[in-house]
Amino acid sequence: MEIKPGVTIALCTYNGIKLLEQTLKYIAAQELSIPCELILVDNASTDGTKHFADQWWEINGSKAISYKSLEQAIPGKSYAQDMAYEHAVYEYILVCDDDNWLNPNYVQLSYDIMQSNLSIGALGGSSEAAFESNPPEWFDRFAFYYAVGEQSEVNGDVTQSLGYLYGAGMVIRKSHWLELKAVGFEHILSCRKGNALSSGGDTEYCYALQLLGYKIWYDDRLLFKHYMTKNRLNLNYLSRLRSAMAYSNFVIHTYRCVLKGIRPDQNKLLRSKLKKNFFKHSYKRIFGNYNEKEIAKNYFRQIKLIIVSHRERIKHYDFITSWARNRK
Repeated sequence: MEIKPGVTIALCTYNGIKLLEQTLKYIAAQELSIPCELILVDNASTDGTKHFADQWWEINGSKAISYKSLEQAIPGKSYAQDMAYEHAVYEYILVCDDDNWLNPNYVQLSYDIMQSNLSIGALGGSSEAAFESNPPEWFDRFAFYYAVGEQSEVNGDVTQSLGYLYGAGMVIRKSHWLELKAVGFEHILSCRKGNALSSGGDTEYCYALQLLGYKIWYDDRLLFKHYMTKNRLNLNYLSRLRSAMAYSNFVIHTYRCVLKGIRPDQNKLLRSKLKKNFFKHSYKRIFGNYNEKEIAKNYFRQIKLIIVSHRERIKHYDFITSWARNRK
């Protein structure tokens, strides 16, 4: 299938019926002078999500944006995204989660930025929280974990300074996705499955693009609101988010090793980690405040992964290097 110039909005959702109306309103309000389509992928929902979205768009959708909906029965956002990417007609693919409200110029500006620099592999912007209920006093301090806020202090190439972007609002190229598939790339991290808080698939994709030689790019003119439901605004949920990120960071560290040409060494990794305030973290794990305890928990999760999961790390390393060698 010929890839055409334009933007495909990939909206993957699981049981998103309560969120979709507002998200679709913002998509329908996009100000465009380019070809655009919306692909909604229902990822094993049980609440009638696809039927609701189909009916809503038929009545309220924008004539400037064509619409199609698909069903992915395999749980996992990465599987849903791959389905959207496979069916995308246009070169630029904008990842819009079911709780992302895009500014009216988001799609057009994304297209213009990507067109202006062919070395960009992934493009991201800045998000602002919108709340279902009054936010807790601690939210701003931990907003990063919710993919809220500016991602960089500077615009432009953030490949070395940051290396990855929020999956929410990220823009990629279909030609790059096809290139990764051609060399044998497959996700190790699958992103979220249903209500589980697995994460990191979009971060992994950014590092895979780096292995192909493409840049990670940030532009704070790309703005969207990230809707926060009240059930997410508690410390237990935040702790679950941070726990899920521990394993994703374990995998991403392996990508960084591949980029540096360094094979992971279990003994070296363990010695390095144990030197970093082992006794301080042990004390704070018991007697610290919330954040100190969470940092200590993550520290010990990392040690456990180094000890227990080194064979898995090497398996990941060998897999990544196998397809990375095939890149042009």
